[in-house]
Amino acid sequence: MGNVHKYSEHYRTTYGGYSSALGGETNDKLTSAAFVGAENYDVVIVQALYSGIASGKIVTLTAYQATATNGGGSKTVTGASTSVTAAATTDTGILTVQVRGAELDMGSGFKYVGGIISTNNTSGTEQVGLWHVQGRARYPQSSLSA
Repeated sequence: MGNVHKYSEHYRTTYGGYSSALGGETNDKLTSAAFVGAENYDVVIVQALYSGIASGKIVTLTAYQATATNGGGSKTVTGASTSVTAAATTDTGILTVQVRGAELDMGSGFKYVGGIISTNNTSGTEQVGLWHVQGRARYPQSSLSA
């Protein structure tokens, strides 16, 4: 990888999803709108911003690998999960999981990465946002591939 002179030549940030009532979503979870390609990047980082989680309730972010951009055939990436237990509904934070290309089952067609943020708080007061950062592009260029 070359020296990073411009962030946009080596990293690509992609929208994942937003919910103003995570506990009101189907199965109390939000899945990435589209899974991003990992074959041209050394790492994919999935991040989620959360707020409004009831005290004592848990929010979990898990990275998934898939065979298609729509999440087809998805399965978890071992070790790519993190969670937080809210101390108060005013808690706000960011959860981060990282997936390296070597951790994917690319030989079986798993070359896309996405995330799922979930909660055991069913009140519907939670606000979450989800995004992906494809990082350390193997070939720096002004227009990065998806």
